[in-house]
Amino acid sequence: MKRVFLLIPFILIIGCGEGIEPIVNTSGFSGKIVFIGVWPDSITRTHLVIFENPLNSASDFSLGNLKFISVEIPYGVNEFQFSSRDTSVIPGNRLFSPGEYSYVAVAQSKTPDVSLNRADWNVVGVYYANEDTTQPGKLIISENTFVQNINITCDFNNPPPQPPGGN
Repeated sequence: MKRVFLLIPFILIIGCGEGIEPIVNTSGFSGKIVFIGVWPDSITRTHLVIFENPLNSASDFSLGNLKFISVEIPYGVNEFQFSSRDTSVIPGNRLFSPGEYSYVAVAQSKTPDVSLNRADWNVVGVYYANEDTTQPGKLIISENTFVQNINITCDFNNPPPQPPGGN
């Protein structure tokens, strides 16, 4: 009986490999946003936003469709590095669900309060896949895959087309 009690901890230690740790989903993304030109004076906030479904109407700019929002991008920067692991506005939200995301953009607002009113936001940069600037690129994240180089250029002199409902 004594041997059985000694054997149980040994099996647990060997069977757990690294000990008892949760399995961590490593899915996510990272990239760089480059700003070209002079920042507008009236901007109060700038964020990277990711929507699951395309923005075909003003109502698609909604909390149910919004899947990621970055911390505020500092006013006037030339470049901003981001990662789903450490730039989410939701503290501790390091994990990003695998899936297909239809609209990845940099949006700016002139309102002093955070709003989900589409008219309060101006899109200044859009993620385009494979250099195809004819339509927004899809961000595709597979299970346990960390996608890099989700790069966006925000050219204040040549802004992208605005989704419906904007100014």
